[in-house]
Amino acid sequence: MRIGIILSPAAGFSYDEIRESALAAERSGFGSFWVSDHFFGGQTASPDRDCLEAWTVMAALARDTSTIRLGTLVTAAQYRNPALLAKIAAGVDHMSGGRVEFGVGAGWKEAEYRAYGYDFLPPGERVAQLKDALEIVTRLWSEERATYHGRHYRIEDAVCSPKPLQRPRPPIWVGGDKERVMRLAARYADGFDIGRHGADSADLTPGEMTAAIGELRAIEGRAKRRTPLRTSHWGTVKPEQPEPLLERLRGFARAGLDQFLCGMIPRERSAEAVQDLASVLRPLMKSPSPAASA
Repeated sequence: MRIGIILSPAAGFSYDEIRESALAAERSGFGSFWVSDHFFGGQTASPDRDCLEAWTVMAALARDTSTIRLGTLVTAAQYRNPALLAKIAAGVDHMSGGRVEFGVGAGWKEAEYRAYGYDFLPPGERVAQLKDALEIVTRLWSEERATYHGRHYRIEDAVCSPKPLQRPRPPIWVGGDKERVMRLAARYADGFDIGRHGADSADLTPGEMTAAIGELRAIEGRAKRRTPLRTSHWGTVKPEQPEPLLERLRGFARAGLDQFLCGMIPRERSAEAVQDLASVLRPLMKSPSPAASA
């Protein structure tokens, strides 16, 4: 199993703390380091913690790290015009030497949309916005000049130059937990992040993970996808309780999970916590590799 680190939420961390956590993850052998895409901490429009913008952080980490893969889990499709997002991600891929993992989703945090003036559409329309974004991003990354007229976004003879450094493109991860989002992942993505949790937001059990991956594989079959999506999931970890953590992740591996991202690193000693976690998880850690395209 590939194991990474995610700061989710990234609210409350200074850039120095984020950088030191990423460097600790790189030194400790974690395959990837991820940040969430939010504008403020908490659930209301009154921020309770500082929160740096995700792609600004990604650009800085691209220069401050050297080997670890860098991802967003997940960029909200509506927060940036999709053509601009394609340009941003392509640029960061160059800055990092080809280490970007492009995570994108339909968005959920209504308070942020309201505070920043974005329309918070019903779930089906947000999924349609995600579809348009995926069309635009993939076309700009692959075509010399791209045109697309979608329900929510459009481009006309648009250029993305330079293209991303990775070929044929950076791995695309779609995140979510509903069937229609899984269908988009089966069509456009290289991986799917399983965003669901158990009752009362509890961590998934290995049995629940098996069921979730089975649902995804069934959708891939109906979509006639040629290669299976890589699967990912993030959850809370307690390195001070190593045996329950190792048993849970071994169960996820048996269920077919390809990647687990360890969240909730304590802010006050984040770099040290990353190193402590690595010593616990090292028997399970596998070196990173880009996802195969659909």
